[in-house]
Amino acid sequence: MHLSVKTRTIAWFLLAAVAVYVVIILIFGYLYYTTRSIGFFRATTRTMEEIDFIKALYFSVVSFHTIGYGDIYPISHQGRMILMSQSFISLFYTSIFAGLLVYFIIKRHADIFTTKFIYIRTRKDNWYLSIRLGNRSRPIIGLTGKFEAWHVENDSRMRVFTYAADMSDLENILYFDIALDASSAIPLRLALTEALGGGRTLHMKFNFIGNDIKSGEQVAHSVRYDSSKLRFGRIFLNVYSWDSDGHRKDFIWGNFEKIEPASEEEIAGFKMNSAS
Repeated sequence: MHLSVKTRTIAWFLLAAVAVYVVIILIFGYLYYTTRSIGFFRATTRTMEEIDFIKALYFSVVSFHTIGYGDIYPISHQGRMILMSQSFISLFYTSIFAGLLVYFIIKRHADIFTTKFIYIRTRKDNWYLSIRLGNRSRPIIGLTGKFEAWHVENDSRMRVFTYAADMSDLENILYFDIALDASSAIPLRLALTEALGGGRTLHMKFNFIGNDIKSGEQVAHSVRYDSSKLRFGRIFLNVYSWDSDGHRKDFIWGNFEKIEPASEEEIAGFKMNSAS
């Protein structure tokens, strides 16, 4: 059975919360039992009896939940101090548990990712600067992406290029492409060529913002690269196939970062054309 990232996260959180709860109950039950600081009042005989470990655990549970039936209660100053400590811990534990549970249920988790490298790739004799986006959760709609590139000189940020564009909906796979053959991208292409030749380091940042298609929650993602993360390529390898109804299936996320390599001639041609 395949569980989503969010379901697995909630399941692990609940498991951890139960484990912490059990530990707290056992610790305070042990303290009540070993200190002999609580007693059991038997109403039928109106006598106070010593408690065993099971009754100590029972008192630990009802004290944690501030129920207080009155059949067992502290009979010493030490018992009252232990009880106050457990009540204090239970107050904060319950509040934190409830808050985190709501957080995990409502929040969309980090199920969006981008390629580790930024690619200069060629398609049909055109060059693009490309980032591949992946999404393992619900589609994101209304996306706007922004790309920036800059140098650092004398502790100052020298902007080289900026580009912003509306993007298609991100269902599973999406590409953010900048056409490097466009006249507006000449500064970027020159900066890329200089960085690849061992010149100044080029810093780059890509971010997008959109909305979860189901919850309407705003989703944002940002990633930074520098020129050491530049790679050449052609076409990204597929991470899925199609069924007869036109739906994506058989995802192979291991192919997400894989790309058909560009030839040495293509790389040399890119650098030569950029330099000229």
